[in-house]
Amino acid sequence: MPPRDSEAGELGALPGVGPKTAAKLAAHGLYTLADLARVVPTGYRDRRHRTPLSQAADGAEAAVVATIRKFSQRFFRGRFFAGLDCVVEEGGREIGLQCQWFHRVGGLAERAQAGKRVLLVGRVSRKKGKLALIHPEIRDPEAPGPAISVRYPEVEGVGEATLAKLCRAALERLGPSLVDPLPPELCARLNLMPLAQALALLHAPDEALPVEDIAALQAGRSPAHRRLLFEELLVAQLALLRRRAAAQALPVTVTLLPDEGARREQLRACVPFEPTRAQWAAIDEIEADLARPRPMLRLLQGDVGSGKTLVAFAASAGIVAAGGQAAWMAPTEILAQQHVATLRPWCAAAGIRLALLTGSMSRSERAAVIAAAAAGTADLVVGTHALLTEGVQFRRLGLVVVDEQHRFGVRQRALLRDKGRAPHLLVLTATPIPRTLALSLVGELDVSTLREAPPGRRPPDTTLMAGPVARARFRLAEHVRRDMLQGFVVCPQIEAGAREASDVDEAAAELRALLPGKRIEVIHGRVDPARRAAAMEAFRAGAIDVLVATTVIEVGVDVPEARFMLIEHAEHFGLSQLHQLRGRIGRGTAPSWCLLHTGAEPGSAAARRLQVLADTHDGFTVAERDLAERGPGELFGLRQAGRVAWAGLAGEGVALLESARALASELLARDPGLNGYAALRERVERHARPEAGDAG
Repeated sequence: MPPRDSEAGELGALPGVGPKTAAKLAAHGLYTLADLARVVPTGYRDRRHRTPLSQAADGAEAAVVATIRKFSQRFFRGRFFAGLDCVVEEGGREIGLQCQWFHRVGGLAERAQAGKRVLLVGRVSRKKGKLALIHPEIRDPEAPGPAISVRYPEVEGVGEATLAKLCRAALERLGPSLVDPLPPELCARLNLMPLAQALALLHAPDEALPVEDIAALQAGRSPAHRRLLFEELLVAQLALLRRRAAAQALPVTVTLLPDEGARREQLRACVPFEPTRAQWAAIDEIEADLARPRPMLRLLQGDVGSGKTLVAFAASAGIVAAGGQAAWMAPTEILAQQHVATLRPWCAAAGIRLALLTGSMSRSERAAVIAAAAAGTADLVVGTHALLTEGVQFRRLGLVVVDEQHRFGVRQRALLRDKGRAPHLLVLTATPIPRTLALSLVGELDVSTLREAPPGRRPPDTTLMAGPVARARFRLAEHVRRDMLQGFVVCPQIEAGAREASDVDEAAAELRALLPGKRIEVIHGRVDPARRAAAMEAFRAGAIDVLVATTVIEVGVDVPEARFMLIEHAEHFGLSQLHQLRGRIGRGTAPSWCLLHTGAEPGSAAARRLQVLADTHDGFTVAERDLAERGPGELFGLRQAGRVAWAGLAGEGVALLESARALASELLARDPGLNGYAALRERVERHARPEAGDAG
C-alpha cells in the first residue's frame, strides 16, 4: 500500500475527503491525486441539442423536453422498477414516451411529479413500436446544468457527482506538477496527446466541441482515450519483459533426465487413450524447455476439451521422475477436485503420490498434506489458493502448473513459484489467445497451442432464442421430459439485482414447477464449498437432473452425461465466457444442445453478437470476435475499474499493442533500468505492486 502522510493520504487535501471516503476510494485502487485524475469517465451526454424523437435511433442518446403524466415505482420479485409515462410535443402532435429505471435513484419521486415539464436525457429504446428512455436523467429544462455532462464509474459509497468533483479537483490541484511518464519527444514521435491535455479533454470537455468529437468521447475512441490506452499498454509490456528477464536469471533445481524414447511409452502405459498429434507436439516443446538449465516459462492454450490436462500431467511425470515435485493451482475447489479425480488413476499407474490441498479440508487433513509436501512424500499436489498460505513448503519443487491462468494474478503465480528455487512454470488457459496477440498479451511466456480435439468429442448444437425467458425454460422442460436428459441452466446473477436479468433462485423455482419430480439443485459462489462439492458429486452420479448455477461451473466441470445447457440472458456474458460455459456439455459421443436465451430483440446488435456462437464451435474464432468487441483487458481479466477501455479503439487496438511492445523492447535494450525515464519507471514499478492489481 502506498505511504500515507495522514489517515486520508494525499487525497485528504481535497475538500470533503476524510479517512472514510479515502478508504472507499482506496478499495477501488484510488490512492493519489494522480489516480483520481486518471479515472476514465464511462460516458458523456450532450444536452446542447434537443433530439426529435422521430429521428432518435435505438440505443442512441437523446435529450427531450416532456410533460409527465404518471410515475410509479415498486418492487417485483425482489427487483426494483420505476416507470414514468409522459408526452413529448413534436411537429404539432403528441408522442407517448416511457422512462424506465431498474435500480433505485435518490430523489426520483420528487423530480417525477405528474404535470411537471422536464428535460429527459437518456438512451433510447425502441421495442415493438414503443419508445422508452432507459435510466434517463431528469432535469429542469430552464436550468439543465452543464451542456456536456460527464458520467463516471461506480465507486461503492461515493456518489457519482462526488466522484466527478473529486476527479476534476484532483486534476486542478495537480496542475503543472502533473508528471507525464512519456517524454515530449516520445509523444511527438507516436502522435500522442500530452497527458495533461488528454485528462482535461476527458474530465472537462469544451462546450464548443463539435458533435463528432463528443461522439468520439462517448464511444471511447477520442485522442485522449488513445493516449491513455497506449500508456497502459506500454507500462504492461515493460513489466512483462522485465519480469521474464528476472524469472530466467536463476538456474533451475530440477531438469529432465535423458529420455532415450522411454517417456512416450511410459505415458502411454498410464492413460487409457492415445494422445493426439497436437498433444505430442506440445509435450515435445515443453520437455525441451524442461531439459534446459533456465526455468521454463510457457503458456499452453487450447480450446475447451482439447486435452491440456494430459499435457500438464506428462510434464509433471517427467519432473517427478527426475526427483522433483509438481504443484498445480486451480481457481476453484470444483476444478481442483476434478483434476484429482482425473489424475488419480494416471498417477497410480505412474507411481506418483498425489495429494489435494483446499481451504475446506479439515485442519488435520491440511496438516498431513502440508507435511507430505515438505517431506517430499507428496509428488504432485493439486490445490487452490490454499497452496499460497505461508506454511506450505516443498522439499524440491520443480514445476508449477497454473490452470485457467487469467483467474490468477502475477503476484499469486509468483508466490507459488517462491515455494521452490526457480521452478519451471506452465500456465494453462482454455480462453484461446488470438495468434496476432499471443506474444503481446503474455509477453513473458512462450506459447504452445492445442488446436486438435481428442477423437469422439461431439460439440453441442447451439441455438439462439430471443424473447421472454419463460419461453426458453418451457422449451427446455419439453426436451428434458421427452429425452430424460441431464444438464445445466446458467443465470447471470445469484439474486435479483439492478440488472434486468434472471437469477438462480427464480429460475430454479420456475423449473421445479415445470418439471415436477425432477431433481433440481442450485449452486453458486456463495454456497458453502462442502455443499457445493456434494452437489457436484451428486450431479456426476446422476442423482441431480438439472443444475441451476452461475458461472461457478465455467471451468473444470467434466460430466460426459450432461447433454443440455440453457444460458439465460446470454447478452450479459462475454463470447469467450459463453464458449467456456457450453464446453461443460458435448464432452461425450452422444448429441447435446445449448440454448442461448437473450432478452434482446431479434436482429439487434446483442443478438447478432451472440449468433457467432451458433455459427462456430472454434474457440479461436470466438476469441477473435470477443477481442474485437471487448479488448484484451476484459477478455483476459486485466481491466481495472475506472481505467481506459479497449472497445472504442478495437479497430486500432492491435496496432497500438504491437507498437507498445516494440517500444518497450527498444527502451529496455538501450536502458534496462529505465534510468533515463524516471516517471515511466515509477509507473512500471507501481504496476507490479499488489495495490496496482495483478494484471498482466
